[in-house]
Amino acid sequence: MSVFQGAAGLSRRGFLIGAGGLAATVALTACGSGDDKPAASSGPWEFTDDRGRKVSRDQRPTRVVAYVSSAAALWDYGVRPVGVFGPQKTADGGKEIQAGNIDLGSVTSIGNAWDDFSMEKFAATKPDLVITGLTGAKPTDLWVLKDDVGTKVQQVAPIVALSEYKVTLPKVIERYEQLAVALGGDPNSDVIKKGKDDFRKASDDLKAAIKAKPGLKVLVVSSDKDNLYVCKPEFFADLAYYRDLGLDIINGAGSDDYFETLSWEQAGKYPADLILTDSRTYALSRQQLAAIPTWAQLPAVKAGQLADWSTEPRFNPVLAAPVIRKLTEVVTGARTDITA
Repeated sequence: MSVFQGAAGLSRRGFLIGAGGLAATVALTACGSGDDKPAASSGPWEFTDDRGRKVSRDQRPTRVVAYVSSAAALWDYGVRPVGVFGPQKTADGGKEIQAGNIDLGSVTSIGNAWDDFSMEKFAATKPDLVITGLTGAKPTDLWVLKDDVGTKVQQVAPIVALSEYKVTLPKVIERYEQLAVALGGDPNSDVIKKGKDDFRKASDDLKAAIKAKPGLKVLVVSSDKDNLYVCKPEFFADLAYYRDLGLDIINGAGSDDYFETLSWEQAGKYPADLILTDSRTYALSRQQLAAIPTWAQLPAVKAGQLADWSTEPRFNPVLAAPVIRKLTEVVTGARTDITA
């Protein structure tokens, strides 16, 4: 089934959701200082999510079920969910980008798509907490757990939702670290400390690479056989952060959240020196795009100025740093004269 034919409210928007807002690498310095300690395992536990909802438990949750990106964010802190939902495996059995370092063989899959959630498998995990992303301004704008599904899930275990809506990457990472610590994760492990150092260095290097390429205009897109989707950076955590670092990302028009939808006849609407294309299996591949005449004629395409957009943001420093390093390589090698 096409990803654009998912559950109500997900369709194309769900396909592209990321995040945006204002935060800087200083957030990673402030979060995870030496004063942070894993939460005690006994006694009352509570956490207030980004909807302002306080979740209380008699003791710290140990049987967590999480949306795959949320699970991946927590995994490297040592918080290991018992179940995950959302895209984890590709059609050929490989690991989806957003699964990060999760050992998929050690967790129960509650569903492998945005509109796939098995209440039977979920209940069998005996969860005491559910974690997912908040993708819009309404408290019901949740990854996968929408409408009746969310209502049924809430009757089994409380939901914590962390915002991916108009907040930049460092802020999302900071919130996941706070949740990880509350769940007993270690923000000062060697893995996480190295991840933070790598993230800060990668961010500094990207900022320097951008500064060295004045005038570079970047278009970030996804696609399907019918349309080209031009991303709006403020709605995507990673793109909003890259823009804060100085990258000139073209902003799609219109009132829709996340992206502007163009027909393929309109593919040339925004001249760009560099085009980043959605690298997930759900979007058209570079080979499929090449078969579309209006795409093939774009100056950046003809110049070979194309690179992957690692669409699913990685919400911890360990996972995010390599993505930023890759973008730095792309920016460093890019020409700035394509639209001149």
